[in-house]
Amino acid sequence: MFIFERLNTYTLMNQTISELLPLKKAFLLLFTCTWMLSSCAAMAQNRKGVLPKGKDEVDISLTTELLEDRMVLWAENKTFAPLQLDLKLESNDSIVQEFIIEPHKKIEIKSWPKPVDKEVVVNDFNDTYKFSYYFGDPRTTNPDTDYLYRLPFKKGKAYSVSQSFGGKFSHHSIQSKYAIDFQLEIGEPVFAARDGLVVKVQSHFKEHGGKEFLYKANRIIVLHDDGTTASYVHLDYNGALVSEGDRVKRGQKIGYSGLTGYTRGPHLHFVVRKEKDIAIPIYFEGYEGKVLKKRRKYKVKK
Repeated sequence: MFIFERLNTYTLMNQTISELLPLKKAFLLLFTCTWMLSSCAAMAQNRKGVLPKGKDEVDISLTTELLEDRMVLWAENKTFAPLQLDLKLESNDSIVQEFIIEPHKKIEIKSWPKPVDKEVVVNDFNDTYKFSYYFGDPRTTNPDTDYLYRLPFKKGKAYSVSQSFGGKFSHHSIQSKYAIDFQLEIGEPVFAARDGLVVKVQSHFKEHGGKEFLYKANRIIVLHDDGTTASYVHLDYNGALVSEGDRVKRGQKIGYSGLTGYTRGPHLHFVVRKEKDIAIPIYFEGYEGKVLKKRRKYKVKK
């Protein structure tokens, strides 16, 4: 079957994980010849490709179109960020071709000359290929390793770290190796650690638990000027104060911490990634060059 995979936090559709993300999968919607990449597994059961109102919206839609001389497969970027789309072989996961799709643009992925039997082509394509995609453009991503981030919580109170770089519970994948978990309680405000553009918001999830809730964590993803992204994860139900397309400033209140997704208790999961969802080490103002330690408390110093 034609499977779309997205290694991210955070989102074949809008979702990533507690961050995420082992592998996310959404299924090809064969009956309308419209396929949508989404981080929401439930998408596979939505035969008509119509999402529930107020729920997730897709990051990429894949559609076929019959032109005068050929049938074309289009990929359309539905987000405010550039996306990298990888076409892979189903048999061994090797990358056949990489595409960069600019925000709210579409590109041709593949075409077949007429005459064409759509059903045969679709079936062959499904048996041969699959996709993965990531936020950001590797050509323009150049992480500012000297940048000092603002701690993502309110001033005047110290918060402890429950998991830091390489945390044994869940910070051991390439996507989460340099994530940090701060012990914020439900309803405590979350602040932007850096200026940027909001490219993903999820706030409709209400539940938490084991791995079956991996893709049900509310989150905000912000794209920075150097091409990296920051993910703020496990937010409260309706706990986002910003919308996709908003510009946020460092220190701006953007949401509320919560208890959603794959987690054992309330906390804020914070991680910065470069291209292909690769987590990178970061440092905070007032703690220059220091890796935040588990069980220690930290506070905003400026």
